[in-house]
Amino acid sequence: MGARSYSFPILLTSLLFVTISLSTLNTQVPLWLVHNEFPVWQIGVVGSSYFIGNLVGTIMANWVIGKFNAKKTYSYVCILFALATLGLSLAIDFYSWSFWRFIIGIACAITWVIVESCILVTGTVKTRSKMLAVYMTTYYLGTVLGQALLRYFPANVLYFGLVISILMALAALFILLTHYKLPKKKKNSFNLMPMLINKQARFGLVGCVIAGMIIGSIYSLLPAYYSHLGYDDSQVANWMILLIASGVIAQFPVGWFADKYGKHILLLLEMVIAVIACFMLIIDFLPILATIILGATIYTVYPISMAWACECVRKQDIVVMNQTMLLVNTLGSLIAPAIIALVMDKLGNSYLFISFIIISVYFVWLLLKGLIKNREHRYAGSF
Repeated sequence: MGARSYSFPILLTSLLFVTISLSTLNTQVPLWLVHNEFPVWQIGVVGSSYFIGNLVGTIMANWVIGKFNAKKTYSYVCILFALATLGLSLAIDFYSWSFWRFIIGIACAITWVIVESCILVTGTVKTRSKMLAVYMTTYYLGTVLGQALLRYFPANVLYFGLVISILMALAALFILLTHYKLPKKKKNSFNLMPMLINKQARFGLVGCVIAGMIIGSIYSLLPAYYSHLGYDDSQVANWMILLIASGVIAQFPVGWFADKYGKHILLLLEMVIAVIACFMLIIDFLPILATIILGATIYTVYPISMAWACECVRKQDIVVMNQTMLLVNTLGSLIAPAIIALVMDKLGNSYLFISFIIISVYFVWLLLKGLIKNREHRYAGSF
């Protein structure tokens, strides 16, 4: 326990460096593309390339970790992240930037699998949910810090990449100071099908997809949306900070609410409120309040869905379920930005939030249907 007690905060510190780097890139890359007059659909595809990398990284994570062990793998992908960021400075064109964002996506996905697996393997039933809450809070804090620090980063792509390289070197150094070891897995151990067909976990898995679709679109397209409204880079960063900070603040109260009143009811309520917030943004009614509400709801969907799905499987299957959730979350993240970007390109910027409404209403319908079915089963069982 002594090694674990200080390994966990060191692990989170390393994650913080990775998240700050990723957060700055997620906002800066669309802005660079806008400044270089790329069409919205190409910005969406570059954003989706990152999430395709997430998908590939999630699938290959087990093999890489088994070959090099967790700490070495983490260090290697930090180096890969830094090199890919420097690669952006070689040429600002659609194909090369899609490739480098794809490589960064692979590195990030493997990082998340390692961090989440370390937490799930070392945590107990009593501590796991608390550790995941701290993990998500750290992740979002790093995202907010990345947005806040963005104005101090150099505007030049090459110098920007050098700053990212320093942060990733620190992340690699910190992970080597921990004592985490993950059990080696068999080649066929990443069997998704039992997790995907688990009926009890289906709402948790759908929640992960929904969160991926909306948050992926937020990172890929919202900076470009604000830029098209005429905001400068500093103002775009401020709006992103407000959105993500709202998600950070909401983590613990929403988690308490989910434990007390149930995850099903909470997700249903969150989706309804998110729809209202999107309507407010479309008509430009109290945009600051609407942004706070949207961040507080959307950024808490993934951890609540993750906790819901993990409750439905045995302890030995939790890590595989975690990887399954990350995989379906990534699928949502890579598909939605590309499709929504095409719609925005044809019909206008406001269709970003109209798309969020359609996605949220679909999830509301599924949750209501599940709630009614559960009550019918309970009613029938009482006779």
